[in-house]
Amino acid sequence: MQLSLPLTVKIMIDKRSKDAPFIAYSPEMDVASCGPTEEKARANLHEAIEIVLEEEKNQGTITTFLETLGFQKQNKQWIPPRISFEPFSFVI
Repeated sequence: MQLSLPLTVKIMIDKRSKDAPFIAYSPEMDVASCGPTEEKARANLHEAIEIVLEEEKNQGTITTFLETLGFQKQNKQWIPPRISFEPFSFVI
């Protein structure tokens, strides 16, 4: 079965890192990776997610893994958890 998921990718920059300052993070999968450029960090994130999913598949725990992350299976498709962006204020 082909698994196609829309994923949110959050890009951050860690100025302390000289070799791989770009960090790509997927909150739906709770997986992050990094790279010397934003494009490389994104590519590394996709690879990291594939590795995680492949391992879960090999262990026979992919369904439980996705459900634990909040995904729901509907009509033979996996629906990701909702992610919203909301304003938040805090005085510092």
